[in-house]
Amino acid sequence: MKFLKIVASSFHSRGIREKTTLTGNPLGFFAHSQNFTTQEDIINLIELNLDYENQYSTQHKVDFLIVSSNDPSGNYNAGYQYLEKIHNQPLNNGKVFTLLRDNLGRQFGGYSEAFKKYKDQYDYYIFQEDDMICHLPNYLELAIDIWDKTENCGFVPFIGSTKVRKSHRKALGIKKNIVVSCHGAHGMCSNEVLNSVFNRYGSLPFNKKNNAFVDHLRDGEIMFTYSILQLGYSFGELPRDMLLIAPAYDLMRGLEIKKNPQLFDLINYYFGEFIKKPLYPVFKKIGLLNLIKK
Repeated sequence: MKFLKIVASSFHSRGIREKTTLTGNPLGFFAHSQNFTTQEDIINLIELNLDYENQYSTQHKVDFLIVSSNDPSGNYNAGYQYLEKIHNQPLNNGKVFTLLRDNLGRQFGGYSEAFKKYKDQYDYYIFQEDDMICHLPNYLELAIDIWDKTENCGFVPFIGSTKVRKSHRKALGIKKNIVVSCHGAHGMCSNEVLNSVFNRYGSLPFNKKNNAFVDHLRDGEIMFTYSILQLGYSFGELPRDMLLIAPAYDLMRGLEIKKNPQLFDLINYYFGEFIKKPLYPVFKKIGLLNLIKK
């Protein structure tokens, strides 16, 4: 079979998150760490991705497409030259391709544009961001096995699936508090399913109206996989302790890759949610914000 791994990237400066933290419903370590703020950082990050690609061994063809979404007014010449250099280079199981675009819709706009360009050329498509890496050498075989064992499968999440907040459900017209989305839209989908989504919406879902984070979250991350459920397909389910993708920043530092929280993790999380967060504006007002950040 033929696979295209579509990797969303950008040379924009990004925020720093030193720790991978809990999020989602059910809770897990799904809010990934990141510390990539310069073009050089992003180039090194892509190199790390390619190093991992060359460590995998599979009977399937797997091409690797880097979709770099950037503000056209920015100066990203070093990054663009690097992408031009690696375009069409061979990998252990396929080739590297690159695609430059404006930053409309962020990574989800990139996924849609990439699928539009390469649809019907592959059997399956894998979606990931450049700061997440498939760290298991047999991740592809595991994903295929889950796909084959899931009745009417439409998407295999590489992190997990989740319920979403009431405010998001209301905005998107989701009536029930059920699992509707897959974290980050990291995962695998078939050409057939993606064509069904594309034909219904005119694209793969992404935020076309503004650059507000909440709308990228709703119209991009949530709708990207919820649209698959709406067509009557189902999500595959990972084993309880398994992740098929991990934060690159954690892998670079040799940190343990965790999925499920322990008791102490839960206590710390709920203390933050119900004690620290409500006190945040009070401590900010009286100039004691550093105490609550500890």
